[in-house]
Amino acid sequence: MKKDIRTNRIFVAAIAVLCTLLWGTAFPAIKTGYSLFGISPSDIPAQLIFAGLRFAIAGVIVLAAGCISGAGTGKMPVLGKKDILPISVLSLFQTYGQYLLLYIGIVRVSGTNSSLYTSAAAFTSVLLSAAVFRSDRLTLKKILGCAVGLAGIAAMIAGQPAGGVTLLGDGLVILSNISGGAGNVISKKINQGRTPAQVSGWQLFLGGVALTLTGLCSGGWLDFSGLPCMLILLYLGAMAGTAFLLWTMLLFHNPVSRVAVYNLLIPVFGTMWSGIFLGENIFTLRSLLSLLLVCTGIFLVNSGNLLKKKKEDHR
Repeated sequence: MKKDIRTNRIFVAAIAVLCTLLWGTAFPAIKTGYSLFGISPSDIPAQLIFAGLRFAIAGVIVLAAGCISGAGTGKMPVLGKKDILPISVLSLFQTYGQYLLLYIGIVRVSGTNSSLYTSAAAFTSVLLSAAVFRSDRLTLKKILGCAVGLAGIAAMIAGQPAGGVTLLGDGLVILSNISGGAGNVISKKINQGRTPAQVSGWQLFLGGVALTLTGLCSGGWLDFSGLPCMLILLYLGAMAGTAFLLWTMLLFHNPVSRVAVYNLLIPVFGTMWSGIFLGENIFTLRSLLSLLLVCTGIFLVNSGNLLKKKKEDHR
């Protein structure tokens, strides 16, 4: 029987790297969007509307793609009664909770630092997956990889000037990625009988609508008077939809730890894009040390899978 290419390690690595490359552009793009829309760091309601519209657009794009690919196959991305609760729970963690915290915190943290904190999502996924799935058990190498990666976060925080680390900034960005890590595990858990387009499309759309309503009910408003405003929002939506659809597909067909560990590459790409588009100084000893540690974490967590094939039990 021919092996499914979606479980091929080279294919998984290529698609996961593509996803993280796309997600890495979000950090400078969000900051640019805030500038174009005139959203101040204190205008949290407007930030939530911005986030919500982005993910609602992403959800519509994914669902439209699912309808096109599912036409004539009977696999349309509809939201049935049995799908509402599990997908809503996923949306609560992976879109609403994650980005509610991220969009509030990101304006108080540099693009480089915020991208480095995304490694928390990888560690959360690895640890929770070991507790939920028998086939994805925790090994010494995974524990060591998590420890090394967390040391990278610690190195970045330790380098901040006095008073530079805040709960509303650094704390919320880290918590947002822990929420996203939990979402990776939930996405894997609810895949039975569902398609990636159905799960990722609806969770993005529902989470996006919830974020938008939260912002509107809090008195937020956005001015869409300029074309650049629309273009940055459409780019963020298309980027998120593409990345989440591909990422969900990988989670459906592989152990969570094998896929989620590539979240550690987001800091690499986020730092690169922040340096290019925001003019941030990315070549400090502290930044390079942090990046080295989180990339080492990728190798350690995944090296056990690369060196020894194991029978996998996807329950």
